[in-house]
Amino acid sequence: MTAKTKKKKTRDLTHPITYKRENGKFDVEWYLKHDKKDWVLPKVLRDQAKKLGKKPFLQFGYNKPISFYQTNQLANKVANGLLNMGVKKGDKVAVYMPNSDDYVITWFGILKMGAVMVPINTGYKMDFLQYIIDSSDSTVLFIAEEYLERMPPIAKRITQLKNVIVWTRDGNEKFNKHGFNFKKMTSYTKFITPQKSTEPGVDITFVDHARIMYTSGTTGRSKGVVRPCAADYSSARNYAEIMDVGPKDVCFTCLPLFHSNAMVMTVYPALIMGAKVVVEEKYSASKFWKWMVDHGVTKFNIVGTISYFMWNTPPVPEEKQHKVKLVLGSPAPHDIIEGFMERFNIRFMEGYGLTEIGQCTWMRPGEPFRVGSCGKEAPGYEIKIGDPETDEEVPRGEVGEIIVRPRTPNVMLYYYNKMPEKTVEDFRNFWFHTGDAGRMDKEGYIYFVDRVKDYLRCKGENISSFEVEKIVGSHPDVEESGAIGVRADSGRYAEDELMIVVVPKKGKTIDPVKLIKFLEPKMPYFMIPRFIRFEKSLPKTGTLRVQKNKLRDQGLTKDTWDMKKAGYKLKR
Repeated sequence: MTAKTKKKKTRDLTHPITYKRENGKFDVEWYLKHDKKDWVLPKVLRDQAKKLGKKPFLQFGYNKPISFYQTNQLANKVANGLLNMGVKKGDKVAVYMPNSDDYVITWFGILKMGAVMVPINTGYKMDFLQYIIDSSDSTVLFIAEEYLERMPPIAKRITQLKNVIVWTRDGNEKFNKHGFNFKKMTSYTKFITPQKSTEPGVDITFVDHARIMYTSGTTGRSKGVVRPCAADYSSARNYAEIMDVGPKDVCFTCLPLFHSNAMVMTVYPALIMGAKVVVEEKYSASKFWKWMVDHGVTKFNIVGTISYFMWNTPPVPEEKQHKVKLVLGSPAPHDIIEGFMERFNIRFMEGYGLTEIGQCTWMRPGEPFRVGSCGKEAPGYEIKIGDPETDEEVPRGEVGEIIVRPRTPNVMLYYYNKMPEKTVEDFRNFWFHTGDAGRMDKEGYIYFVDRVKDYLRCKGENISSFEVEKIVGSHPDVEESGAIGVRADSGRYAEDELMIVVVPKKGKTIDPVKLIKFLEPKMPYFMIPRFIRFEKSLPKTGTLRVQKNKLRDQGLTKDTWDMKKAGYKLKR
């Protein structure tokens, strides 16, 4: 695994040094000076409601903003409603809704009464949806009306579910059940309206569980990452410290609230620092800079793909008229970064992280932005580049696996839900193994090189090749398949596009369009491959494992079918 890399001349940008901080100096050891008893979202919300009262906090789209006080009151109503349903501290409550202000309030309310939130990707359906609800032991499900049609096929397999609360976009108490005739089902409005807005009175500590976040598996099903309250606070506070978030800022996200980026790197930092947060449902290339101007946004985050969408969108006047001061890119578009900053009149920060451990690297304020790097150790983390076979640290500049451990307890996952063997495997030798290859230079800057584990990053999602291959393999004419990531027509630092290399059964011919139509009802849209290539066999190792590296080396061939070029549009 370890390999020497050619030394490249480092290119540093000076803007983190010249960026004028407004909310104090950056302290890499801030976490040593704060009492962890305060690292609890319900306490932060209650204290900010008392302190800031009518100050606007949460705004969805162009709706009227909700104050800190109102947010706390509404969260209390959700909490008390769940308690009245018989939900107890530690019970699991799933949320399967699109971005909205109600989503944030539901999240806050679940935590205020001590339950554990289970966010569900809104692209999930069929076995994926059933698996999350079932494996998490969720007893309550908050679900948007538009997703109810996905429930009948799995209804008999989610027997532990006791209550379903249906959210409608217009707040209507009536909704279309779409054939899901669950006995204890009520509307969100009916659920929340009669509840008391008083504090629920449940004692919650920083070591209590806050969320179970499901992330892509590599050789098996998705893993439920159990995160304590302190881990979410640490992630949010690190972001606030690095990005200099203060009470005058307006933070923004159009990323999905079922992911940690939007939750603990936008909404929660704003709550902690007394800032305002604006949430839109999803990214829009045509509206983005108008949103920035109209909402007065000062800080926002983007993932790799979005930066190239923005770059390739025709210029609009608003991209120069906004108040945005600092942007987090994960990753930043290194190949166009200087042109990007000049065109959009912004400054970049960058970091690297995983659902399990949070954002464990950042470009540090007051130090140069090293182009190509994802920064240095984040506050509270220790990182080394280890030999994947031995975990011994490799020399600086050489490639190995990025492995991480905390410098302070309770800032990473506790374990994978119901996967003790996987937990032990990933925490081998008391270091968390990211499965990502990287290197570290002499000054401590870390560079992401490649994925070691067999998963992919596409459309902002981690995708398990195992799960893709399993469903493709259920087609009656497929003998076997291999899922890989390939670079198509995006920027150098954009995410991969998904390709499936298929071996048809002897004597069978498979039409790519018919294969896509077979996959659509069975899997989320972002897991459906853009590219399909057919082969007589797959390259194998001596132990009959598919050699994915050889498939990736072959890449896009002349006979590869491309969904985009074929004009096929996926239904979401």
